[in-house]
Amino acid sequence: MLGLPAAVSDVGLERDLNEDRYCVLETKHGVFWAVFDGLGGVQGGEVAAQIAMDVILREISESEEDDPENLLISAIKEANRIILLRRQNPNFSSMGTTVVAALISKDRLFLANVGDSRAYIVSQNDIRLVTIDHTYVQQLVDQGKLKAEEALAHPESHILTRCLGSNIKLEPDLFSFRLYQNSGNDILVLCTDGLYSLVNEMEIAQVVKSMSPQSAALKLVEIAKARGGFDNITVAVIPLAGRVSFDDSISRVYKEPRWDWRSLALYLGLGFLAFILFFSIFLATIWFLSK
Repeated sequence: MLGLPAAVSDVGLERDLNEDRYCVLETKHGVFWAVFDGLGGVQGGEVAAQIAMDVILREISESEEDDPENLLISAIKEANRIILLRRQNPNFSSMGTTVVAALISKDRLFLANVGDSRAYIVSQNDIRLVTIDHTYVQQLVDQGKLKAEEALAHPESHILTRCLGSNIKLEPDLFSFRLYQNSGNDILVLCTDGLYSLVNEMEIAQVVKSMSPQSAALKLVEIAKARGGFDNITVAVIPLAGRVSFDDSISRVYKEPRWDWRSLALYLGLGFLAFILFFSIFLATIWFLSK
């Protein structure tokens, strides 16, 4: 028998506000879960996370979209649009939020994310990170300039390359999996960096496999706080009615444009040539008119 899913959000030990949020909603497509980590401190991180949660819940519940993947993407993009509008207020000009969301149907699991909040799948013998962090250090890892195990300790690990409110053309990453029943029950874990920066993957797996979801969520937060609790901490522990098949997975991962020195030199060169052309036309016009 599956335990009931559970989630906990804690302010931690060093923050005055809890800028994290989580939500759950029963939909015609299945159960929807999401975790948010607001950015911007007193300049609106809490507001951004709340806006994102409210907009996404509204879109998920009211949309007539029949495709779960399109539903997730469109809801996240709408939240991004609303946050961008609110950022026009100088008091909230630096606000934004991450999101990691899951839509769980009878035989499918859909995940979407923007930012560095994560989704893990815990199986009987393994834990697997599904989402990809949208951070500067993850780009360094992808480029082979930094080892994965060094990323969290990097002094710039907090720098995001993507979040809700950062870009009108924002694209979430999307992952789709088939769930196989009668072959074990995996566990989905959604969390913010306040958890995984202090509790490693194997510890997360050990806790969620050995306790009920409610006890596991509380225990994970307790461990993070015992190790400093430097950030807000949010975690959702969600038992799945089946085993996740990574062989039948589909991923739509948007790659950030990479700017190397060759690309930069090319664009600067083209810009310089355009300037010379414009300036030459301008001088020729002046000379012609002076005749």
